Amino acid sequence: MTKSDQPLPQQPLPNAFYAPTLLPAIEELLARGIARETIEGLFRRSLFELRTPFMRVPLFLSRRFWAFALEQTGDPLIGLAAGRRFVSTATNGLTYLFDVAVTLESACEYFQRFFPFFNGHFQAQIVHSADGVELRLLDCASLKADAATTDYILISLCSMLRRKFLASGLERDPVLGVSLAWSCTPDPQAHEQAFRAPVQWGQAHHSIRLDPQLFLAPLTPGNHELEHTLVELLEQTRRNSEPTLLEMVSDHLVADLAAANWQQFCADRHLLERTAARRLKALGGRFSESLDECRRCRAEDLLQALDLELVEISDRLGYSDVQSFNRACLRWFGCAPGVYRTRWAQP
Repeated sequence: MTKSDQPLPQQPLPNAFYAPTLLPAIEELLARGIARETIEGLFRRSLFELRTPFMRVPLFLSRRFWAFALEQTGDPLIGLAAGRRFVSTATNGLTYLFDVAVTLESACEYFQRFFPFFNGHFQAQIVHSADGVELRLLDCASLKADAATTDYILISLCSMLRRKFLASGLERDPVLGVSLAWSCTPDPQAHEQAFRAPVQWGQAHHSIRLDPQLFLAPLTPGNHELEHTLVELLEQTRRNSEPTLLEMVSDHLVADLAAANWQQFCADRHLLERTAARRLKALGGRFSESLDECRRCRAEDLLQALDLELVEISDRLGYSDVQSFNRACLRWFGCAPGVYRTRWAQP
């Protein structure tokens, strides 16, 4: 297990996630009357394609989806509502492996090992300390997770943990509390009711606090053969999930937005520009559109961080001057970057 004084090993920043993990959230939107065709248009893929076992897509599509969900529903708690559907509708190998693991400790170890592949936004870390045990989510991605994404993931994890204990015949609730890095909302009780646990706001990490006594005993009868098979399937999924051209374009963009260049991208990969553009369009993307969307997402992250001057943000995004950055923000947010930052900083 990862100790509190042992950081996770350095890994490349995730920039893609396993598309089927959003299917429960999509089901929530469908249940609220949002047209299937509209959702498919958002991803430029059919729901059949999104269910494909090896389908991974860039993180900016996750940001696009949750912004769309908030806009369409007007519900700031849409992540919590969608997350409640997760355990009953998610069918990926990680949820199965979590269920069959003999102990809570081994289940969390598997979760820590495979979660970044499935989610993209977060890495998982198990921290043992004198205060107990935490399952932390560390936002280590190239593009950050918003509040709806975090709610969706955390309530899904709480449901997975509780299901494991119910299946083991234990009535004790493993979840002692939830910590959120966000500032407290106007209605904090809504989160406590959804999580069915106390919530601490403004913490250093998003995390779930777990009962340390429940790490000591086996929970389910051992089935080492099934456990081994599921681990092998997950490893195969990781190995066989070759990046699409859209994902490679996104990797190129987030590596250095200031230096992003279509001609250079094609030259580095020995691709003909016209052929590559046609393939990219077939995947539902264009280089210029992806560049603009990554710039917008990164602009939101950097403006919300509050620690960089506007001219430095403009440079990092690859704009030749602050005026060009201002015009882009007016198009994206309907206001200048300084106004966006001020609004974000207000309680």
